[in-house]
Amino acid sequence: MKELKEKIDAVLDIKCEALYLHEQILSGSTEAYVEIEKKYEELVDRFYEHNGEEIKERQYKTARNDYEYLMVLIEQLLNTYREQTLKDKQESRERK
Repeated sequence: MKELKEKIDAVLDIKCEALYLHEQILSGSTEAYVEIEKKYEELVDRFYEHNGEEIKERQYKTARNDYEYLMVLIEQLLNTYREQTLKDKQESRERK
C-alpha cells in the first residue's frame, strides 16, 4: 500500500508541475515559450517513465503535444491508483 501512496504522490507532483508550466505558457513571453515547452516535454517523459505500465506509448506521444490530454491521463491514473488503494484496504480488513 505504501508503494501506491508513493505513486499517487509522484503523479500529484507531476500534476502540480504541469499546472505551473501551463500557467507560465499562458502568461509568459514568446521568448520563454521554447524553454517552457522543453520543460513540459521533460515532465511528460518523466510521467511516462514512472507510469509506463499504465500508459500506452500512443497516449504518451499524444500527451507530449497536448496539455489537456496529459491532465486527463493524470486524473485517470490517479483514479486507478486510488481505487487500487481502496481495494487493498478492503482485502486487508477481510483477512483480519
